[in-house]
Amino acid sequence: MSHYFTDNSDLKQNRKEVPFRFLDIEYVVHSDDGVFSKNGLDRGTEVLLKVVTNQELTGNVADLGSGIGVIGVILSSYFDINITGVDVNPRAVELANLNFKRYDVKGKNIVQDGLMGTFDAVISNPPIRVGKEKLYELFDSAYESLTRGGSFIFVMRKSHGAKSAQAKCIELFGNCELLKKDKGFYVYQAKKD
Repeated sequence: MSHYFTDNSDLKQNRKEVPFRFLDIEYVVHSDDGVFSKNGLDRGTEVLLKVVTNQELTGNVADLGSGIGVIGVILSSYFDINITGVDVNPRAVELANLNFKRYDVKGKNIVQDGLMGTFDAVISNPPIRVGKEKLYELFDSAYESLTRGGSFIFVMRKSHGAKSAQAKCIELFGNCELLKKDKGFYVYQAKKD
């Protein structure tokens, strides 16, 4: 079985343009089979973005588990930032780069497992289906890549382990604040001191 967090390059292409609305702005993104949330903006990402668009973002921002680049596309319309999206799915990364080009996003998407480099913020709707061990490796990479004072902001369903993810971030960062609860989705922020 093919998952959105795997290299599914052999899967038959079924490209399409998918419209969606976020805070009264219409977007149309390239999508395909074999990618996360192929039919539009998923609820978790929407909850996350409603919180993040009310934060202060500057500098270099990473989207960990970027999928087709929706987070980068939306955040670039709110902030003057440079976005690096990372994902292990080559199909998703190709689509994300097409979506960045369509919306003149400053940045790029790359096929990579975890983060490398230095970022002022890491934003993520993480791929929880990879399992807790791998998920926490991704959290480790977020911590390691953040500048001092940088933030890791992520969303997770309560039923998918949000509380244990918060505990992991407290272990890593020494803090992890719950910013919002919305119909079972929890948005957290951990700051690197």
